[in-house]
Amino acid sequence: MKAKFVVWGYFCILLLCISSCRHTGYPPLLAKVDSLTNVRPDSAILLLSTLKTSIQQENEAMRMYYRLLCIKARDKAYIKHTSDSAILPVLHYYIKKNDRRHLPEAYYYAGRVYRDLGNAPQALDYFEKAVDALPEKDHSVLKEKIYSQTGTLFAYQNMPEEALKMHKKGIQLSYANKDSIGLYFNLRDIGNMYKELNKPDSTIFYLKESEKISRQLHRKDLFNMIQSQLASIYTDIKQYDSARVALHHALKDIRQSNRSSIYSIAAVFYHSTAKMDSAIYYYNKLLKCGNVYAKRDAHAVLLEVAARKQDIKQMVRHLRGYHLYTDSIQKITQTETIQRMHSLYNYQLREKENLRLKEESRQRLFLLWIIGSGLVILSLAFFAYRQYSRGKKQKLEEQIRKFRQIEAEKSRKIESLEEYKHQKEELEKKLQSANIRKNETTAIKIKQKLELINHILGQDKIESEQETEAKDELFNSDLYEQLRARANSARGEAYITSGEWDILKNLMTPAYPTFFTRLNFLHTPNENELHVCILIKLQFRPADIARLLQLKPETISSIRKRLYQKVTGEKGTSEQWDKIIHSL
Repeated sequence: MKAKFVVWGYFCILLLCISSCRHTGYPPLLAKVDSLTNVRPDSAILLLSTLKTSIQQENEAMRMYYRLLCIKARDKAYIKHTSDSAILPVLHYYIKKNDRRHLPEAYYYAGRVYRDLGNAPQALDYFEKAVDALPEKDHSVLKEKIYSQTGTLFAYQNMPEEALKMHKKGIQLSYANKDSIGLYFNLRDIGNMYKELNKPDSTIFYLKESEKISRQLHRKDLFNMIQSQLASIYTDIKQYDSARVALHHALKDIRQSNRSSIYSIAAVFYHSTAKMDSAIYYYNKLLKCGNVYAKRDAHAVLLEVAARKQDIKQMVRHLRGYHLYTDSIQKITQTETIQRMHSLYNYQLREKENLRLKEESRQRLFLLWIIGSGLVILSLAFFAYRQYSRGKKQKLEEQIRKFRQIEAEKSRKIESLEEYKHQKEELEKKLQSANIRKNETTAIKIKQKLELINHILGQDKIESEQETEAKDELFNSDLYEQLRARANSARGEAYITSGEWDILKNLMTPAYPTFFTRLNFLHTPNENELHVCILIKLQFRPADIARLLQLKPETISSIRKRLYQKVTGEKGTSEQWDKIIHSL
């Protein structure tokens, strides 16, 4: 009820403003809404919605100011931007008008939009333009926010030194503007950047300064927020008493967004202080709600715990989990290279050049309109051809990727088994050492590792033996002998019924467990192609395949060549396709 009363109070005030501004227009009213966005963005959104219809009757300047306020209010209310369609017309308007009053803010919110959209280079470019659009000696809160956002963007791109520069510029403006909240976050962010740079003393100094601000503001939420980061750095430098106190406060304020971080810090702290029951408790929590990095680390520690307890089932579980999340992290890392980070700078240069070219393009616009009809037809034809070519190329690239993926999987499996065998030999040698035999604890650990490796190698051996038995059953089956006989008999007697195809598939599945899965992964064959592939796998000659399928030999050869080209993107021989089939 109180919240509704406040909103209606604001609404009544604004209605009075409307009545007092009938002769002068909306600027005073919109200015009041602008101020409201900073303290009650939800109320500002509600009030702006009541003006949606009436604002359409105003001039373009009023409408653009209104649209800028709508974007600002949503941003202040932490409503994520999902499109740039709202900000771009506003930004282009203020650029065209060279409006020094609203242009910096328009650039800033354009940066905020593109940050939400995941376009870091574009966001950084707009933040830089926002600073350039402000007077050099400007010390406004807007400039402070721009530096803070730029620093955060650099931090996300793993550029701590550049981020540190931005946050230090921001902190100067926080002091100048007496902005305590901004000062708190800038101090915290500077501390975090020093942690990334491996400077613990500086990290603790700035985090403690941030803690002082939270105490002065009597903000328990801000105080607890900084405690998790203090607990982390104190644990890193082995000041466990201080870490314990900080962690105690941090665990009082666990939200969905910070669970992974706080649970990770708690797990590491208790692990470091040899309180394994508590550490295991938080590592198990991380398996449910942690990010991929936290889950990988949790599986690694829990694997060691299971090994000490000789719990083979849990060892296998955590070993698989560790490999799963390690693979996930490797994929993430591949997309976040140093080249991408430095592309932030290169992008700015490209954008400036693009703006120059766009300006020249506008000057030629009149001429383009004259010949526009012809160009539209040509463009549509070119677009259709390009889409066709692109689709064909993408499909081909996908096929090549799948083929290489299968080859890589096979190589990884072979390499993994060889590595396990090598580790086994090394561990067995160590176990024979006199020094190791004297050290009972070390000997037990080596035996546990050997037991795990022997289990893995044993599983692989069992699978290989099962496949060998299945192959013997397949090639000694009555059906296989019948097909061989038909292939060598008169032409009219060669055939395979639909029921026999089903029996063949059932016999092949245990003998070649990955064959059908990998074949369909590479290319989904039609019926004729599938039958050809099956008979190749069963070691029938091309002439025999032709007779059994009642097709011409050249047709069989054509199918094999066509399949090779579809999968690899290159022309090849029939025999090259046969090699691929035998490798699946």
